[in-house]
Order: sequence, then structure tokens, then C-alpha cells
Amino acid sequence: MTTVGGDRATGAPNDMASPVTPDSLEVPDPTPSSHDTQPPDRRRPQHVRLAAAVLAGLAVAGVGGAVGGLTVLALRPTAVAQVPAAAIDLTAVVDVVAPAVVRIQAGDPDTGTAGTAVVLTPSGDVVTNEHLVAGQNTATLVAADGQRSLARVVASDAATDLAWLRVDGASGLPVAQLAGPGTVAVGEDVVAIGNALNLDGAPTISRGVVSAVGRSTASLQDVIQTDAAISSGSSGGVLVDRAGMVVGLTTEALVGDPSVSVEDIAFAIPSERVTAVLSEMGLVVPPTDAPPGPPR
Repeated sequence: MTTVGGDRATGAPNDMASPVTPDSLEVPDPTPSSHDTQPPDRRRPQHVRLAAAVLAGLAVAGVGGAVGGLTVLALRPTAVAQVPAAAIDLTAVVDVVAPAVVRIQAGDPDTGTAGTAVVLTPSGDVVTNEHLVAGQNTATLVAADGQRSLARVVASDAATDLAWLRVDGASGLPVAQLAGPGTVAVGEDVVAIGNALNLDGAPTISRGVVSAVGRSTASLQDVIQTDAAISSGSSGGVLVDRAGMVVGLTTEALVGDPSVSVEDIAFAIPSERVTAVLSEMGLVVPPTDAPPGPPR
């Protein structure tokens, strides 16, 4: 975990002894009060009632806008408010994405780093944070069922904190799909999936929202901020939208100290940057034709 200063979050130690604690429009009542009610005037000619209605319309238009606009509104039925999108279906998202999220261990088994990586192609191309494999040529990937695979570091970039690894000879691996540009909205529900605290078994799932976009930290520029729980070991994990698309790669989280309170502030590298950096490295991630999960 990082400090408020914004240092990059490191992976969890492999032998971690204990967890890190980190204008509303007012509509008048259409029913008149009893003292205002008058008996209907059945003798009033039709053209008088029509003139009165037109004058009333002109009076309202003088306050609210052009008469033409008022007339259009009067002739159209009341618009029906759109129903908000349903809350994110955690189970569906996890079923789609979690199989492609693996643990990664690099360096010495006792003193090295541990974090998360994501499989992007069935033939074994994987992406993770550079700080997890800095100075290493290989790393071990561990699936949820405990199966281990050796991956070699093909390319890495400290400036963007991204690294490309490959499991040679692999085939038929489950994959996660990266979302395209412009798909992230502030306030959108998201799920974070990662290897929190290097715990054995399936990855840890947490939920939150996109708190902001375009944030900058001490080490990275233009990243996604989220309040989804990100712990040590979650570096390199995924931030996923309701359609099961990866919108970001989790990389940093902030923690407070006795003088500063910090709660639920974590960051993820936008998926379009991940795609662009990997392309520069030589890995062209297949384009996504349709979301793998339920409709957005």
C-alpha cells in the first residue's frame, strides 16, 4: 500500500504475516381550494373560453420562454423518465472475468513480490504492473486451482507501470477483454478483482464506483480513481464494468497516517492506455467485437 504522498503500491510479500489495514420544478396543486371554487358558467360562449385559454398560455410563455416552445410542449405527452440501469451483477461479472485473473510471484519465494496478472490471449499473453517484475526475466503465474505456469517477461515500461509476459506453449486459456476508449463514466459501478494479500485460491472481489477520471499521482498521469477496495497484492488486477469489460488495471492505493485520514482511494490505469502500450511493445490485443457479459 502507498502513503498519502502517492508512492506506488508494491505487491504483497509472499509470506505476509498479517494484512495491511489500509432544479426541481414545483407543480401547483391542480385542485382549487374550497374558497376559490366557483360554479361553472355554462353561459360562457365557447370563443370566450378559448380566448381565455390562449391568454393564459401567453402569460405563461412570457415567463418561461417563447410561445412556440410552449405550444409544442402542450401538444406532446409528458415524457416518461428513464429507469436507472440495474445495479452491477457481481456474480455474472465474476463468472466472466475471474478465470483470466491469476496470481503472479516474482523473485525470491520468501522476499520477492506477489501481485496479480491478467491473461489477454488464449495463447498465453499476460499483462501486469511493471513494479511487480522489475529486474526479473521470469515470474510464476498461479491459477485459482493452484496450477502454476512459468511466464517470461517479454517487455516492460516503468513509466506506465506496465509489463507484458508470455507463457510459452500455452493454448485455450480463459481471457479478459479490454474496454475501448471513452467507455468509463464517473459514478459507474465497477468491480475490482485481484490477488489481495496473496491469499491462496480464487481472487478477491470488491465493488465500488468510478470516483473520478483523469487523476494524477506521484508516479502516474491520467488514471482512474475508484473507491473499490484495493489491497497489497491487488496490483496488476482488473477494474471491470457491468458488462464484464476491463476498464482499468489496478495499480495504486492510498493509506492515511495519524495526521491525515484517507479512505477508499485507489487508482487504475485506463484500458485504452494498456492497449496502446502493449501495441508499442509488439502485442496487438485482438479487438473486442461485443461485450462478453450481459448487455450494458
